[in-house]
Amino acid sequence: MTNKIGKKRKITFWTRLGFGMGGMLNSGALTFTHSYMVLFLSTECGLSAGEAALISSFAIYVNAILCPLMGFVADNFYATKIGRIFGRRRFWILLAIPMMIAEPLIFVATPFGFPYYFVLYLIYNVAYTFCTANLSPLTIEMTDDFKERTYLTGYKHLFGNAAGFLMAALVGFGFGTFGETNPFSYFIIATVNASVMAISLLCVYLSTWEHTPEEVAQEKIESVGEGIKKFFIDVISTFRNKSFRKVLYAQVSTKLAAACWSACLSFFIVYCLQIPKSYESVMEMPGKVVAIVCTAIWVALMAKKGFHKSWYLANVGCAACIIAFNYFAFGQINGTSTVAIAMIAYPIIFAIWKFFYVGFQYLPDVLLNYIPDVDELITLRRREGIYSSAQQLCQQIAQAIAVNVWAIVLAASGFIQTAGNSDAVTQPATVPLYICGYMIIGCAGFFLLAAVLARGIKIDKEQCDVLCDEIHRVKEGGKMADVKPEVKALCEELSGFKYEDCFAHNNVGFQDGSVTPAE
Repeated sequence: MTNKIGKKRKITFWTRLGFGMGGMLNSGALTFTHSYMVLFLSTECGLSAGEAALISSFAIYVNAILCPLMGFVADNFYATKIGRIFGRRRFWILLAIPMMIAEPLIFVATPFGFPYYFVLYLIYNVAYTFCTANLSPLTIEMTDDFKERTYLTGYKHLFGNAAGFLMAALVGFGFGTFGETNPFSYFIIATVNASVMAISLLCVYLSTWEHTPEEVAQEKIESVGEGIKKFFIDVISTFRNKSFRKVLYAQVSTKLAAACWSACLSFFIVYCLQIPKSYESVMEMPGKVVAIVCTAIWVALMAKKGFHKSWYLANVGCAACIIAFNYFAFGQINGTSTVAIAMIAYPIIFAIWKFFYVGFQYLPDVLLNYIPDVDELITLRRREGIYSSAQQLCQQIAQAIAVNVWAIVLAASGFIQTAGNSDAVTQPATVPLYICGYMIIGCAGFFLLAAVLARGIKIDKEQCDVLCDEIHRVKEGGKMADVKPEVKALCEELSGFKYEDCFAHNNVGFQDGSVTPAE
């Protein structure tokens, strides 16, 4: 298979299309597996809700360790023959394709119990990490152009939202055709989803490229011990980048809110709103359509209003939708509302929710495209993989925390696990109350926190253009002493370092003498 390396290529419509298909992994595979696995294991396989949540959270914790390791390995993979043949990043996307088979195998009711589901979910998360840790850096490596990076990011989110629409249709078809309490329904949905994910990842591999080995600074590692030392130093060093910290604070808060939403959504629908799973998916389809078409709206909003106003709108809107969902859930609980009213309200609120949801998913990704440029100002190195992995590390930890807390809440509510025939069991009256409380505090609360935390973010397109021009000037032989005062102030604001300490005049990251500080 031909390796595509080197950024001197033209990004065409087909390039954007192929790369964008990678976004289907987030909204396709994750939507179903993370939303329904705990419910499936606790109602069809006889595992307790605590055991099911433990599988989910522990695998995510393991994955959190793997995330930075993946970025470290990918950044240095050109040192191997395999990396030079298949690419240092795209190779891992290719390797993840056969691992997609783990998803349908998770949704098989077996007598093997906890170990079986634990191993399969771990494999699934490893495959997911292979992809996510390397997909975002490709955006940066394929082009330096802000417009093209925005297009690539936009296409990724567009396909992610399209996958959400297809998943809603697939879930409705699966449960409606084979039955909501039939384990085979879950298996069919997961099989089709995994097949689509595998095809999408193959398209990503075939349509993208990356830096050549000559364009990447090759750092020499003399031993395994030195490699481990470099790994930990490089990952920890990313948090010394002021712009990265600021963006991460806000983004992780939204990811924590979204993880709380995914963890409890299926339970909220079934036990609070009392809507059948098959109807839920059908009612979500208008919202999925909204998500497909509104990415362009957020692109325009960010261009016109800037990041902060758009971000505030997205997060406050999400929090308001969560509160609205729970208003109708409490109506069901206290008997002032009916299932029919909930079924009318749910698709309307969900469509509004998806509009705001697309915003908080899209906006930080645009800013994160330029964080490695700030790092290059600091270190004179290109460490896209390490930054992508550090970001994934924080998100995975947030997701695992959300799942762990959800397990505690569900156990405290008195939820009764079953091994099939879940319709025959009447859950305690405390179950819907605990679910609603978790959603309001965990989802709405963290969305509002994200809106507040974003006030400290300073980076934008114009600033990045000035930053990149300064990096180019110095790398081409320009003297640091000749910097303009306003450019110097900007570099210090974005990096968190004095200008004189930038361009490798510091101890940020692993120091092996391969990078010569600028003059």
